[in-house]
Amino acid sequence: MQEVLFNNEVPDCVEAFAGGLAHDFNNLLTAIKGRISMVMNGIKPSDPIYQHIRQMILTIDKGSEIAKKLMGIANVDEYYECSIDVNRMVKNVVENFKLKKNIVLDMDLDPIPLMIKADPDKISQVLITIIENAIQAMPNGGKLSIIAESVMLLNGTAAAYGLETGSYVKITIVDNGIGMENQVLEKIFNPSFSYRQESDSATKGWGLAIAKNIVHHHDGMIEAWSSPNIGSSFSIILPSYEIKIKSDAPREDIAINGENGTILLVDDEQMILDVGGELCKALGYSVLKAGSGKEALNIYKKNSGKIDLVILDMIMPEMNGLELFEALKKFDPDIKVLLTTGYSFGEKMQAVIDRGIKGYLQKPYGFEEVSLKLKEILEK
Repeated sequence: MQEVLFNNEVPDCVEAFAGGLAHDFNNLLTAIKGRISMVMNGIKPSDPIYQHIRQMILTIDKGSEIAKKLMGIANVDEYYECSIDVNRMVKNVVENFKLKKNIVLDMDLDPIPLMIKADPDKISQVLITIIENAIQAMPNGGKLSIIAESVMLLNGTAAAYGLETGSYVKITIVDNGIGMENQVLEKIFNPSFSYRQESDSATKGWGLAIAKNIVHHHDGMIEAWSSPNIGSSFSIILPSYEIKIKSDAPREDIAINGENGTILLVDDEQMILDVGGELCKALGYSVLKAGSGKEALNIYKKNSGKIDLVILDMIMPEMNGLELFEALKKFDPDIKVLLTTGYSFGEKMQAVIDRGIKGYLQKPYGFEEVSLKLKEILEK
């Protein structure tokens, strides 16, 4: 009996530890990324220092991947859907690949933002899986092409894909590698199948099978074409998401327009309050800070009608994010709240979002992420 109890309890302890570690690690990365991104915003891209800072931010983002793996250990498989610019996502994913010199990259992205409503981590996972397969299919080098575009699916085409008629975003990833025979192509989304000789029985086939499930979960579809010695092409089609948001601008052109409103920033970590406050001030907002839920509630009541947005951390002692949001909503049913956390996405956060949260900001975040999210919420 003791052995059974031990075996049942240890995974729970490991999950709790991994989730907590991911939360704390992301808080540290947020403090670092926030300050570095503010420095980067004040430097022109032509300055040699700009590229060094850009690489630092990319390294921080890679560090956040470690936190995501810890969340995986914590057995989190939840979906959180928010507005995403596919162009930006593709760029971020590709920048994290170290392509060999014998692989030529050709990216053709739409000049305007291609917005979808999706889980950014899950869609990134799909892109990473397909790009990794494309690279492995070109052992002697070749050309990797990535195209992102807006498409309209009419009745016949939509029906053939099993989708509704409407506007979609299409991401196509093409390689001119070794390709596949038809009998192989028909099985690539089967979890029990792999065309890689080096794959072992524990991992073979799961990447594309998971990718297909993720895309279907987002009411989209994924299709593949391939021919031996010519190459392969994978297309991901996802529903467009229309929001009123200004066209994305380069970092150096992000506007600092003076007084844009007042934000109440709530977090139990002082370093997050400090860097978050500086980010918001740099974007032209007045900032009020609260280190706990009770303090935030008092500040909001004292400044009734003056606060345009509350940026709220989910995991806090005494009064957590869910309890604080419910208390604030009772006082002001029209309150605008942006949820931010370094913790894994779970049932409590989903419950908050279902009750009217306006947006979600994943730690670690920087100047650009905060700027775009504030525009999205406050300019609607």
